[in-house]
Amino acid sequence: MSNSLIQLYFGYALAIGITSNRFVNSTFGQTCFSKWYALAVNVATLVLTPRLLWESRDCFKGNETFPKLILITFQVRYMVAYGVIAYTVLSRGFRDRALKEVQPLLTKLLREEKRNGKRRLRRSLRVPIYLKFSTAAFMCLTICVFHFYSGAEMNWETIARIIFLSNALNILEVVPMGYFLALWHIARGFDYVNQRLDDILASNPIDLAELRSIWALHAALTRTAIRINQIYGPQMVAIRFDNFIFGVINAYWGTFFSFHSGTNILWVAFGSLSYCIRCVDSYLIDHVSDLAMRYQSSPKHAWSEGYWSQDINSYVTYLGSSKLQLWTCGLYQENRSLWFDTISNILYYYIMLLQFHLVLRN
Repeated sequence: MSNSLIQLYFGYALAIGITSNRFVNSTFGQTCFSKWYALAVNVATLVLTPRLLWESRDCFKGNETFPKLILITFQVRYMVAYGVIAYTVLSRGFRDRALKEVQPLLTKLLREEKRNGKRRLRRSLRVPIYLKFSTAAFMCLTICVFHFYSGAEMNWETIARIIFLSNALNILEVVPMGYFLALWHIARGFDYVNQRLDDILASNPIDLAELRSIWALHAALTRTAIRINQIYGPQMVAIRFDNFIFGVINAYWGTFFSFHSGTNILWVAFGSLSYCIRCVDSYLIDHVSDLAMRYQSSPKHAWSEGYWSQDINSYVTYLGSSKLQLWTCGLYQENRSLWFDTISNILYYYIMLLQFHLVLRN
């Protein structure tokens, strides 16, 4: 099931031009057509998106008379969105390189699982990936729905513009999914290593060759996690900044339109649901980062009760000296506490916007 979802994700990622790689039989690969197709979509996204966003602004204004701050925040919201989209499109090569970093590790992990028998996913790994796919799909569909109900006159040209603009804005939702999947596979690899180590230590006699093999896999997972974090670092800073701007401005919009006489209560409920789901979606990235770090250095207290050797002692020493720390561009460490800090900052600036709104109104 998860493999089918991952293939669906990479198929859509290729369709909107954020990668030129296809994912077939657990292997990433490029073709001449996929390279030129991704390049064509990237050029179209960079050239056409500003015009479509401007038309979206005019459609938003319509015949309504909104406060000046609403129009300013609308422009700020989509200027930031386009800036992040442009950076994402221009940095596609770095993300394709990240996939090449993951591929050897994924192949080795699959080979190990095939050799020793594939294990059932823990609930702590199974729930986040299904939840992440659900939230990402919901947000992508929500963007499309909001544009279809923007009030524009429907014809084939308008429908084509809405689909193109929705796909361009969906880049902001789909790209973090790639980082999530990379860290999720690394966390799954660490969990597999921990389970295999417990089996090896429980056997008699201990297979030291197998222990060294699993040790090498653990070291490869750690190096890959650090490398993926370095490659995706600037991208995730940009995405987090966009999420922050979205969180502040959309909370302000939600408050304004909740008390606007022309707003349907169903749209208020739908917008509130979309906002909450987006918060959950951003939380899952920090959660899986935390999960990967926790599985990488999980305690081995029970080992002291069994057979102890120089190899086991060396491995425990290695674990203590190579604890994984995922810092994004050296600015902050990715974990769940960061998400709560972000939410508190969004609340603070949202209150500031409301104060500006009340001052300008009076």
